[in-house]
Amino acid sequence: MTTPKPIHSDTIAAGLQRQLDELREIIHRGGDGSAQQSRQRKQENDSIQKLQAEIEKQRVRIVHLLRALDSKDRVIDQLRTDTNQV
Repeated sequence: MTTPKPIHSDTIAAGLQRQLDELREIIHRGGDGSAQQSRQRKQENDSIQKLQAEIEKQRVRIVHLLRALDSKDRVIDQLRTDTNQV
């Protein structure tokens, strides 16, 4: 078996400093990411609201067209009835 090499306090301090630097960078990026995510969520919510408004407009239009078709169907049925009576 080999014996482990002794770890010098300089090596430990350098490793800890490196980890601290990495954590600071992660925290710094996380702050920017949170703001960016917040902006992105707001944009998504705005897009969703616009799409919902557009869907409602299209729904109203579809209902109107269906009613118009029903009216035309009634006229066609009446014309068929009148034609069959002649």
